[in-house]
Amino acid sequence: MHWILTPPDAFTLTQVIRRSQWLLQPPFSVNRAKDHLNRVERLASGNIIDVTVSQVAAGLTVQTHEHLGGKDTEEVSHKLWRILRLGENLQPFLETACHVPELETIRQNGAQILRGATLFEDVIKAVLFTLEDKTLPGPRITWLVDRLGDSLPSNPTRHAFPTPQQLLGGQHILNEMFTPAIVSQLVKIAIVFSTAEDHVNTLIQDNSPLDDLTVNLRQLFGLDLAALGLVMLSLGRYDYIPTDSYAQQRISQHQKGQNVTSHDIHAMFDPLQPWGGLAYWLWDWSAVPHHPRGKPWKV
Repeated sequence: MHWILTPPDAFTLTQVIRRSQWLLQPPFSVNRAKDHLNRVERLASGNIIDVTVSQVAAGLTVQTHEHLGGKDTEEVSHKLWRILRLGENLQPFLETACHVPELETIRQNGAQILRGATLFEDVIKAVLFTLEDKTLPGPRITWLVDRLGDSLPSNPTRHAFPTPQQLLGGQHILNEMFTPAIVSQLVKIAIVFSTAEDHVNTLIQDNSPLDDLTVNLRQLFGLDLAALGLVMLSLGRYDYIPTDSYAQQRISQHQKGQNVTSHDIHAMFDPLQPWGGLAYWLWDWSAVPHHPRGKPWKV
């Protein structure tokens, strides 16, 4: 079966896929032409389905091999709305970005960044993406999905992202891949989402003060600064500017080895608030010239 979702006027699926290459980890996949987004999804009804999204003149076509009832169809639509950030209005950011040379790639790749179907997925992936060995996030995520997620009935080699309960039930399996400290953190996150999801939803309301939100999320999930940056990106809190050691290193490398502090990073991106954090993630680091300390552009 298939149905149509109506995206914002400027939305382009191929741009989202192009912009989000590093986030296209299981259960996501794309076709060879990179214009169809595919995902295996576990629904609240227990159904495990294969969902494909493509763009046509009428909007976004959502297609499944299974025939879904009304509740399942609504759930899939709601999850895709979150995954593709269809409710976000980035036009004010785009108008600002056109004045910043290092954000010129937005013209080709857009500014929309893929995220998971749930915050639980995003938090788990954030932890795995930011482990000390950054060369293996894809294999680690694939391993987690394949070992603990429900298999697709029509193709048992493909799996949905595991639920908090499945992660808790597979704690002994996690020890095969992760250190005890990482296993403990993943289990802690799963416990929070299993027992206090309403509390989490209250914390992440749009009007939550930034400082309060970051403190609460770090304590709740045991996040370091690097993982926190990815979680804030997934929440659409684009006013959060990452200042972790990796952010400092990334900027330093493109400023001729100059020592960079969190203060310097804020000085660089604060002029773009409330979009400073989004600017950081979309910045073309290969094009960053050596700027003097302070405001490096005029907006």
